[in-house]
Amino acid sequence: MKFDYTNQKKKVYCIDVDGTLTNGEMFWKCEPTPNMDMIEWTNEKYEEGNIIIIWTARQWRHAQETVAWLIKYGVPYHGLQMAKGGADYYVDDKAVELSTLYKDIK
Repeated sequence: MKFDYTNQKKKVYCIDVDGTLTNGEMFWKCEPTPNMDMIEWTNEKYEEGNIIIIWTARQWRHAQETVAWLIKYGVPYHGLQMAKGGADYYVDDKAVELSTLYKDIK
């Protein structure tokens, strides 16, 4: 798949693993179960020609098992980041909108 930088409809999506692509089990205790709805959505975004970056707070020493899990459950991606990077959209189970954050502060 070739990314066309002239088409502004194509975006970069950073998608979290634990609690987003998985159902949230602690990966160091067991193999997390896949969130198939989220995996289908990720596949759709990939097929539309968007860039998919898988990112996680897992340490780099867990990269091999993370890649194995992604392959096992058919999650397509262009890159793996074991830290948060730049993107047009972040898809994460821990995301908070700024308006919600302001309400919590006050």
